[in-house]
Formats: sequence, C-alpha cells, structure tokens
Amino acid sequence: MLSGRKSLAVAAAVSLSLIDATSLALGYSNVHVEDRWNAEHIGQLPAEVRNGIKRVCSPSSRAEHLFATYFQNSRLIKLHFEHFRCGDQSTFCNKTGCLHQIYISTDGHYRLLRSYYGPRGD
Repeated sequence: MLSGRKSLAVAAAVSLSLIDATSLALGYSNVHVEDRWNAEHIGQLPAEVRNGIKRVCSPSSRAEHLFATYFQNSRLIKLHFEHFRCGDQSTFCNKTGCLHQIYISTDGHYRLLRSYYGPRGD
C-alpha cells in the first residue's frame, strides 16, 4: 500500500493529467493560431520590397504565409500576389495568371528585377 505522501502525489498527478485531457477535449490550449491574412508577412520583408508593395497597395495590405518565397540564400525574393490582399481588392489575377514580382539583392539592397503574370503557385 502507498504511504500518505506517495498516494497524495499520485492523486495530484492523476488530477493534472485529467485536467490536461479535459482542456484538450474542450479546445483549450496555449497554442497560438496565426491569422491566415497577416500584415506581418509583409512587415518582415526588406525595406525596399515593402516600399515596392506600398506602390501597389495602401497600408491596409495583408498576406498569407506563401506570399514571399526566398531563393539563393535570400538573394532573390519572389512575391506571389495570389496570396495578397489589398483592402477590398482580393486578387491580383486575370485571365493570363496572377501578378508575380521578383526582387534581387545586389550590394545589400533589393530592387525589382521582374514583374509578370504567371500561373498560380508559379
């Protein structure tokens, strides 16, 4: 038989595990769910790229996680405007595809290399 202290410790451990299981079943957790359309996905880009985006859209722009992709150790940044929202304008796509822009870093500064309409997810 367990001593008084050991049985109290076991009872406490069982109670805590039941509380955790109940919290998970009810949907309570400390896990942060990120907003799909988040202005931070733009705010984390280099200044020259952010300034280029401001020319396309007002400050109310938001983007999904896949808006910007990085290549060649971040030397190239490709923007996918199918993952971008500007105020009430929800898409930058037309019959030929969606707006894509490629920025290149030279001497530590980014500049627009190419802007074109291509397939979604290109």
